[in-house]
Amino acid sequence: MLSSSFVFLELTVLGLISWKRSFDALADEYVLAKLKKQALDRLLESGRISRSTYDVFNAEVDEHIGEIERQQSALLQKMSCKIGELEGQIRTLEMLLANFEIQHVAGEVSDEVYEREIGLLSVGLDTARQELNVVKEAAKTLSSTVQSFAVEATTQEKSRNFENADVSDAKCDVAEGLTAVQTAEKPEVMQEKSGLQSEQTKTEAAT
Repeated sequence: MLSSSFVFLELTVLGLISWKRSFDALADEYVLAKLKKQALDRLLESGRISRSTYDVFNAEVDEHIGEIERQQSALLQKMSCKIGELEGQIRTLEMLLANFEIQHVAGEVSDEVYEREIGLLSVGLDTARQELNVVKEAAKTLSSTVQSFAVEATTQEKSRNFENADVSDAKCDVAEGLTAVQTAEKPEVMQEKSGLQSEQTKTEAAT
């Protein structure tokens, strides 16, 4: 019992360190990718780079961001599994704790063994509960980050579509304007042609 309690405590601490490193690494990568995207946007808006150059680098950043999103989703899934695992471990430790209390009251376990095992179980429970709270909070934060980025990406896509629509509308307006000018000129052209035909008719009659 003593060794198993120590093993559980060690695995719990190692698991906490492992997923936290993964979470922090992804968070740092996300912030860096966002800064790169903002830098590209500023360069394009200031006219320091062309749209074609912007598109090349922006595609690379978007690809990296897509990979971060896939890793975030995988980590969220792992966190969800970890939460279920920790909840199961907490229930098991609580049952062991209750069992030792009952055995101690019944005189089936000595005071020395009782104090030692209850102490280990209490430490294990506290550690598991702390990790559960931290994992839940981290999962909530990561989920919010993913949703926030998804909303931002959707907003940017709508903005790009709106810009493209403006360009398309402008082209249509130019085409319509040319058509209108051509249509407006047609009566004059017809009148000019009619005048020329009248003069030609008079000349022929005179001849």
